[in-house]
Amino acid sequence: MNLFRIDFINGKTDDPDYNQIKHSLIDTVTDRQVLSLTVSSDKLASVSNYSREPKRLLFECFPTTWINTYILAGNNEHERYISKYEVKIYRDTVLFFSGIIDTSQLSFDVASGILKLTCYDKIKLLSVYSDIEHYYGATGGYLPYYILGYFLQDIEAKIPIDVPYSNQCNLPNVHVENIPLSTAEYQDMQVLLPNGGGWVYVFHANSWTAPKWGYKIDNISNTVTFIFAYKKIIQATHTSPTSVQYQGKYRGRIYRYYNNICPVIHEYDKRTDWKLALTDLDTEYADFIAFFNEYGILETDLNTLTTTAIQDGNSYGSSHTINVEVSSYFHGNVFPAHLHPGKAYTEYSDEKTPNLKTLQMMLLLYNATIYTDPSGIIIFRNKDSYNSTIIDIADADVISFTTKRGNQEKADASVLEILTGDTKQLQSFVTQYLFDFYDAKWEIDTTIDSLTTYTLNLYSKIRIRNIIYAITEVERDYINDEYKIKAWLI
Repeated sequence: MNLFRIDFINGKTDDPDYNQIKHSLIDTVTDRQVLSLTVSSDKLASVSNYSREPKRLLFECFPTTWINTYILAGNNEHERYISKYEVKIYRDTVLFFSGIIDTSQLSFDVASGILKLTCYDKIKLLSVYSDIEHYYGATGGYLPYYILGYFLQDIEAKIPIDVPYSNQCNLPNVHVENIPLSTAEYQDMQVLLPNGGGWVYVFHANSWTAPKWGYKIDNISNTVTFIFAYKKIIQATHTSPTSVQYQGKYRGRIYRYYNNICPVIHEYDKRTDWKLALTDLDTEYADFIAFFNEYGILETDLNTLTTTAIQDGNSYGSSHTINVEVSSYFHGNVFPAHLHPGKAYTEYSDEKTPNLKTLQMMLLLYNATIYTDPSGIIIFRNKDSYNSTIIDIADADVISFTTKRGNQEKADASVLEILTGDTKQLQSFVTQYLFDFYDAKWEIDTTIDSLTTYTLNLYSKIRIRNIIYAITEVERDYINDEYKIKAWLI
C-alpha cells in the first residue's frame, strides 16, 4: 500500500525520556501525512571502491505543531546541526530506516507550506566529527573493529547520543612464505687492518666469536623483535718500542615488527679510539648494552634469543651466512590481527591521531566496509562476506539488465602510513591484493520488479538466468515498486 510512518524519538541519552517516541507522522489510505519520500541506495562503497558515504533520506510533510516547536525552533540540537530527535521510518509497518535529522538542510516553502527534512544514518557522524583525534597507545595494539568502536565512543563523549555497531568482519588471508624482512651485515667487522709499520693486529680473546642474534617475543604488545649484537676487540701490538693498544667495535640492530611486517629500526654502530688498557673499553661496552636496555632488551636477553618466533599464528624465521650477515623472514598472513596506529609506540608521546584517517586506513587494509541495518546499527563487514541463501529472480521480474567490467582503480595504499613502522612492504601486498580482487569482478546493473515479492539487501545472493550474483548496491523505488541493483558476478 506504500504507507509510511515516521516516528520522532528522543535520542539524547541523558534525558529522562530518552528513546521514547515523542511524535509520529502516520499515513493512512485517506490521509497522507508523508507527502513524498526518497532514500539513497545501500552500497558497499561510494564513487570509489575505497570511500564510503552515509545513507540519506528526504521526506516532505506539512509541519505539525510539534515539528514547529521541536524541530524548526532550533533549540533542541546536540551541536553541529544534529537534532536531538532521531527518526525511525516504516513502510507498510516494516522498519527500513533509522537515523538522525540534519537541521542544516531544513527547507520550508512558505508558499506551499511544505517542509523538507533531510535525514542520514549515523555513519554521517563520522564526517561531522572528522576532526576528532584519538590517543592510540594500547600496549597490545587494537583489533580491527576497535578502531571503529573507539571512534564512535569518542563521538558519544562529545554529545549524548547512542551509536551502536556490530563487528561482522573476518581477517582476510593472504599467505606468504619466506618474505625477507631485514638483514644485519657484519662482514666489515671481521676485517683486520693489515700488519705493517711494526704493528701486528689480532682479535682479542674478549671478542665475541660470533654475533648474538635472533628473536624476542612480546606477547603483551603482540610484537616480535629481531635483534643483532656483535662485539669485536682488536689488539694492536708493536714490538719496538713495545706497545699494546685496544680498539672496540660494536654493532647493534633492533627490528621491532608492528602490524606483522612493519619494522621500527634502531641502529648502533661504534668504533672506539685506540685505548692503552683493555679496561678502558668497559665504558664503551656499557654504552653498547645501554642501547639495548633503552628498548627493553636486557643483556641476558642476548643469550636467550631464538632463531624462530610465532606471533598471532604467523611464524618468523631467520638465516645466518657465517661471517657475512643474518637475515629475518616472515611466513604467514600479511594482514595483521592487531593494529598499532599512530606515533605513540615509537615516540612515547601523547600525540593523537585523526580517528577518520585511522578508520579509512583500517577499511582499506581489510577490504571492508561499513553500512547500517534498518534499526540503525553500524555494521563492519568484509566486502565479500556474501549471504549464503540464493534468491531466485523470475525472468519476468527482470525489467532491465546490463553487464560490464568492474571498477579496476588502483588503491592509494599510502593511507597505511598512519600505522606504526615502515609500511612500504605492507602497502605493496595490500595494493596487489586489492587490484586482484577488483580486477576479477564483473558487474551487473539490473532493475527488478516488486518490492513485496523479493527481500533484497546488501550481500544478498541472487540468481538471474541461472547465474549467481552478490548485491553490492540496492536502491528501493517506492513509487514504481522496484529495485535498482548493482551486483558482482561470483
